[in-house]
Amino acid sequence: MVDSPVLKATAILRRLAEHDTPVGVQQLATELNLNVSTVYRLLQLLASDGMASYDPQARVYSVGTECIRLASRVLGSGSLIGRMRPRVSALAARVEETCALSLYDPDTFTKIVAVVERGPHLLGYNYEVGTRDGIHAGASGKAILAFLPDADIDRVLKSLLPRLTEATVVDPTELRRQIRQIRKRGYATSRGERVPGSGFGVAAPVFGFQRQVIGSVVVTIPPFRWRNERLATIGKELINSARELSGLSDPALTAKVGGAA
Repeated sequence: MVDSPVLKATAILRRLAEHDTPVGVQQLATELNLNVSTVYRLLQLLASDGMASYDPQARVYSVGTECIRLASRVLGSGSLIGRMRPRVSALAARVEETCALSLYDPDTFTKIVAVVERGPHLLGYNYEVGTRDGIHAGASGKAILAFLPDADIDRVLKSLLPRLTEATVVDPTELRRQIRQIRKRGYATSRGERVPGSGFGVAAPVFGFQRQVIGSVVVTIPPFRWRNERLATIGKELINSARELSGLSDPALTAKVGGAA
C-alpha cells in the first residue's frame, strides 16, 4: 500500500463497509497489512469525524453515521444514480425481468453494480449492489468493453483474463469478433459466462460526457423463460433505456447509443 495516510484511511473505511459486523483494530491491521498503532490512530480520527463508529464496550468499529449520510446522498433521489433508478425500474417492469445498472471504473477496468430492480416474477436472477466484476465476461461487462477506446480494449485483452465458467470467452480473437458485433448492433449478449447455468443476459452501454462509456444496463432472463424471439424486442428496449440513462448523465447527448464511431 502507498505510504499515504489518506489512502490508508480510505482502505480502512472500505474494509469496514465490507464487513457485515463490527471489527476490531487487530483484525483490520492484519487484513490490510498495516501496523496496529497506525490503524488505531486512523480509526480514532475517522470516529471523531463520524466516518467510523466505535463501540467502547466491545472495542470494535463499524461504518459511522457520516459515512452513511454521504452514501445516502450519492444514492438518493437527487443524485445521478437516484435519477437513473426509476428508468431501470421502468425497464424491469416492461420486460418483466431483473435489470441492473453497472458503472465502469476505468482505473481498474472493472464495473460496479449500482442499481438492481426486480421484475414481477418470483424466480429470477439477482445482483448484489456494490459487486465489482471484470468486463471481459457477461453481457453487462462486454457492453462496456466494446465501446472503450481501442487502446483500452487492447490493454484488457492483453491481460490475464480469468475463465469464470466453461462458457467464459478468454480468447482475444474471439472477443474482438464479439466486440465488432456488439458495436454493430448496439448491445451485448451472454449465457452462463459469469455463473454456471445462469440465464441469458442482454446489455447496452450507457454513455456520459463526450460520449465516453460510463456503464451498462442489463436484462437477465432465466433459461426456462428465455425464448430466442424475445431478443429483438429486449434489445430495442435496452437501447432506448440506455439512451435515456445516457441523457441523464449528459443532457446534451444526442448521439445514438448503437453503433461505434
